Amino acid sequence: MTPTLPPGASRRELRKAVLRMRLEMHRQELRHEILQITHPLQQVREYGQRLRKGNAPFLLTGGVLALAGLLGRKRGWRRWLRLALIVMPLLRRVQQGTRGRSPLV
Repeated sequence: MTPTLPPGASRRELRKAVLRMRLEMHRQELRHEILQITHPLQQVREYGQRLRKGNAPFLLTGGVLALAGLLGRKRGWRRWLRLALIVMPLLRRVQQGTRGRSPLV
């Protein structure tokens, strides 16, 4: 951004123009530094959004089922399987976009 000055500008006008250019340069430097500092936070936010849109609920349900099967007793995995089969349609409904409503409605 270069200021437009008349051909016969006084020293005072030139100083003002230089000061405005310097302030604009500092503003752009600060903006650039802030963007660099907040970049990791933005990546985490985007990662969370991708998880919510993707297959995260299904992977979570599968992980719980796998852990229950490995850590549970002989009968314990059946209960977790039954629970996973009940919860799966609810997770699908939430994932497909029942925005603003509870998945239990």
